[in-house]
Amino acid sequence: MLEPKDKMVAKMKSIYQVIIFIICITSFSTDIFAQVKYGTTAASFLEIGVGSAGVGMGSAYTAIAEDVSAIYWNPAKVASLKRFETMFVHQPWLVGISYKFMGAVLPIQNIGAIGLGITVVNSGDMEETTMDYQEGTGAYFNTTDMAISLTFARQITNRFSFGFSGKYISQRISTMEASALALDFGVHVVTPFFERSGSNISGIQIGMSITNYGQKMRLVGDDTFMAIDQDLLNSGNNDKIPADIRMEEYNLPVTFRIGLAYDMLKTENHRLTLATDAVHPNNYYEVVNTGAQYKVSIGTKFEFDFRGGYKALFAEDSVDGLSLGFGVKLKYSGFNLGVDYSYSEMGVLGNINTYTVSIGL
Repeated sequence: MLEPKDKMVAKMKSIYQVIIFIICITSFSTDIFAQVKYGTTAASFLEIGVGSAGVGMGSAYTAIAEDVSAIYWNPAKVASLKRFETMFVHQPWLVGISYKFMGAVLPIQNIGAIGLGITVVNSGDMEETTMDYQEGTGAYFNTTDMAISLTFARQITNRFSFGFSGKYISQRISTMEASALALDFGVHVVTPFFERSGSNISGIQIGMSITNYGQKMRLVGDDTFMAIDQDLLNSGNNDKIPADIRMEEYNLPVTFRIGLAYDMLKTENHRLTLATDAVHPNNYYEVVNTGAQYKVSIGTKFEFDFRGGYKALFAEDSVDGLSLGFGVKLKYSGFNLGVDYSYSEMGVLGNINTYTVSIGL
């Protein structure tokens, strides 16, 4: 019969085997991460960070996501939610684009946690222009991107959890549409490394996720039907032959993240967490995100969060940079209300403000 210490060693070995397995999958998936050139994937809106907390920490949130936005950052962390929680995110994006996220997580005792997330991005109305009418034709169109995620996560031990999501993705511009199915996978491990005995501080947390692994997307619709002249050098031929232009297929923005987090300070009323993420997308350079979060509790009813971080360290020609944020949470008689805000720089493109409201029951 195994002693408690031997049981812990056996559990940790199993956890590390899972981690090694995921790393091997990523390493051998060279067709995902090596064959796509920079900026040539579809559904780029899937790369926009969700929630003021994660964005405010410079997107270094894979290992410590503690709210509904874990659906985006790392499905395994959905298992850390112990009560029903909903989240609403409003993020006025660049050049008048509207970004919204709505999500909910429902824990089910002895089974796991189920999450639902919906992301909608809309450009607003834009005036149509053509080569003949470059000042506008008088007609208007818009673009709408949407992703719906259904997540399941389970905590196997107090040190290990896993999760995965099925995702439906669609894009529409004018009369053209494209859609695809994709999967997200994630694991979360609390290691014994740097664990402080006799205190509340656990060891280093490790979070890993692979997101948007799925089908390619191809736009189809009425805008590809047109009349063409197959022989421009000769006159007298039929110059209005009906044709349907075949659009190219594009990969989804598959992203592999591995994050580390550690509590430098953790008492009953104070908690300081440092985090860093290494991000490997299939359409851009590898980058490192880093951030910190300081929690202060006042009594049993109020919690204040202060966050800061820097996104895309070591990336060439990156427009990302400093992020800051804060949040307030009210806890009263089993009801939690959280309001969070973050500010992030995007160089010459402008600055992004993210507003989040969370409700827990």
